[in-house]
Amino acid sequence: MAHENYTTDELNALKGIFSLYDPDQTGSIPAHELESLLGKIGYSGESKDAIVFAAQGFETLSFAQFLELLEKGQPQQPGEGPDPKVTEFLRILEEYRLKCEEEGDYLEAGRAHEQLETLRKQEEQRQQKAVRARQIAERTDVQIAHNLQYTDFNKAWDRYLDEYDKMAQMYIQQMTERHAVNLLDFQRTLQTQMQERPPKWSRELLEWRRRQHMLARQKNYAEAQRIKKIADKLEEKEKKGVEADTATLFARKEAKFRQQQQAELQALLKRIDARRKEHIKQRNLDSKRLMQRNRNVQAVLESKQGTESNRIFSEIRKNLTQTSFKAQISGESSVSPEF
Repeated sequence: MAHENYTTDELNALKGIFSLYDPDQTGSIPAHELESLLGKIGYSGESKDAIVFAAQGFETLSFAQFLELLEKGQPQQPGEGPDPKVTEFLRILEEYRLKCEEEGDYLEAGRAHEQLETLRKQEEQRQQKAVRARQIAERTDVQIAHNLQYTDFNKAWDRYLDEYDKMAQMYIQQMTERHAVNLLDFQRTLQTQMQERPPKWSRELLEWRRRQHMLARQKNYAEAQRIKKIADKLEEKEKKGVEADTATLFARKEAKFRQQQQAELQALLKRIDARRKEHIKQRNLDSKRLMQRNRNVQAVLESKQGTESNRIFSEIRKNLTQTSFKAQISGESSVSPEF
């Protein structure tokens, strides 16, 4: 099976990238998205074209089919070392060229030389291609690891911000409930205080009451009754005024208390929002650092591979040249010396 060629981390990374092209979680992606997906995981050039070509005829691709295409897109590596069969054939061709040259058959020697150069060039390109394939695989592995790391990074931050939002909602709910209880206690206390407060009557009403009681003590009950009616009417009027003033004062103090609670809630919301913005800023900063670190790793790897390629390619050319030189020395040693 194709997945046996990947580690668990690599499979998870590939699944994460595959899911980006499957937002509805159907388990498959449109075939025309394959080329973009391959670019995401570092495929390019011939290997990318080979996989896209192999996917022709598909309308959608499952994850298993995607892994199989990746497997088909990995050519069988011929190996970075020299091919013994080619090396032997180069030696035979060089000996044949020398023999033709000694015998004066220069046209045949020229054809042998052309075949030598062509075969030598092909072998050089084959070995170089093997080196490049191995380096591409190394860069792909690094890119997959980076994608997995970035996916884990985002998941961790998403979980943290989700927990932060839940905690913030809990604080807001707790404050709202506490405000409701405190407001009810405040209303009850204020109402009790106002009910217990004795009314403050006007001087006119107090004067009428004084005259009423004085006439009653003088046993002038008829006049006392008349004065009492006047005082009662005035007292009722003043009582309504006191009740209106009390209601106004109650509403003003309640509104002030509500404003204090609203200010406290707004301060909490402001702190929550400011703290969340700090988290978002830190997440963006950490994301940039992570991406830059990954780019640095890729750059170092590419630089190292470039140096390695120059060294290996030089050795390949040197070894192929030495193969011809050894064949030439062998041919010269087989000729009898002339005296």
